[in-house]
Amino acid sequence: MENQKTISLLVKDHPGVMQRITSLFTRRGYNMESITVGPSEETGLSRITIITICDESQADQIIFQLQKLMEVFEATLLGPKKTVTRELALIKMNVEPNRYGEIFNLVERNHATVLDIGSKTMVIQAVGDTERIDEIVAQLTPYGICQLSRTGVMAMEK
Repeated sequence: MENQKTISLLVKDHPGVMQRITSLFTRRGYNMESITVGPSEETGLSRITIITICDESQADQIIFQLQKLMEVFEATLLGPKKTVTRELALIKMNVEPNRYGEIFNLVERNHATVLDIGSKTMVIQAVGDTERIDEIVAQLTPYGICQLSRTGVMAMEK
């Protein structure tokens, strides 16, 4: 997407930090398309990845505002050509046993993984960029997705 921006933050792992960051976006009228957070390489710090839709000047303003927050140690706008992105999806399917073969073939073609097989359900894991996850979900939809959980985008500079 042309105006999709990826922002990487290194923040203090502290209660209320996420609220301050999301409030900043809300006050400025920006939407977060995706937000992920987890421990970073440094103890006591978390890495946050935010995907938002805005132009360059708005992205610069967001970075400027984020850098003002005391808990933010680093705020970086990641360039699309210099960034690796990934998303994980867990997909639970309602599948009759006689269709397992079709699903296994589809999963294999898409380099996904079957994590669990029940009597009438199957849980599939897919990892890739957002477009790849969208494609896999679209291919599995006709077979009966009953639950879908996506992590949101994680990103790292190359």
